[in-house]
Amino acid sequence: MIIPGRAHLGHILKYVGRPLILLFAWDVAVTAAYYYFTPHWIEFPALPLTLLGSAVAVYLSFRNTTAYARWWEARTLWGAMVNSSRTLARELGTLLPAGAAVAPLVHRQVAYVHALRLHLRRQSPWEELQRLLPPEELDELRRVTNVPQAILTRTAGMIRQTDVEAIRHVAIERTLGELTNAQGGLERIKNTPLPQQYATYPALFTHAFCILLPLGLVETLGLYTPLGSTAAGFLFLALLQIGNDIQNPFENTENDVPMTAITRAIEIDLRDGLGEQHGLTPLTPEAGVLW
Repeated sequence: MIIPGRAHLGHILKYVGRPLILLFAWDVAVTAAYYYFTPHWIEFPALPLTLLGSAVAVYLSFRNTTAYARWWEARTLWGAMVNSSRTLARELGTLLPAGAAVAPLVHRQVAYVHALRLHLRRQSPWEELQRLLPPEELDELRRVTNVPQAILTRTAGMIRQTDVEAIRHVAIERTLGELTNAQGGLERIKNTPLPQQYATYPALFTHAFCILLPLGLVETLGLYTPLGSTAAGFLFLALLQIGNDIQNPFENTENDVPMTAITRAIEIDLRDGLGEQHGLTPLTPEAGVLW
């Protein structure tokens, strides 16, 4: 996740630099052709261009709203994961019978959230899990597809073996169900991308509008066409890129939901609750990005 801050010209140009350079070159070519060749074929009616620009702006705004809704839902579900993890650790410490091994169960919840993060990013979890789970369980987990779900299921079985009272077990099981529901929502976002039309048509219409834009402006702006057309085109290209960036929040890019920071915070909270001396610190942004 990019940390909000002051915008820099270099970052803005880098964001849509390549298409913006191509657009500027096209604007210069159209302007030069208007002055050095017969201009009649270059003229383009202003009204259709205005209508096209309005339609493209509405389309991009609608697509970006939908993309941000996916990103925000993902962040909300991770917030639920944080709260449910804290609740589970507290319930394990207060509801399990005296003498029950609480620390290994809490460590399993830490392993679960790390495994879920890596599961959503399609990354290998074994290096992270080997410090939290016994080797024999890791060997079993290598044979399953959904590693975090397998960890949570094993945790539920271990809790049941503690002979916890039925009413207390129901409370713990309710929290485990909340974890499962949050995971299901995260997997739904990961496995259900925006429809292909949301990816293809906005790019097609935006690029078509940017190509036609100098043809409609050159007669009015003259030599200032490259400046006016590029500035207007930048707004549309930026809107297009924003939607592309946030529509998939688990792609291990700088626009992701900051799952690494969230899971680190969960681990710190749970280990603090156990009174452990862990030496972990909250993750800090790197070059303006919180991972």
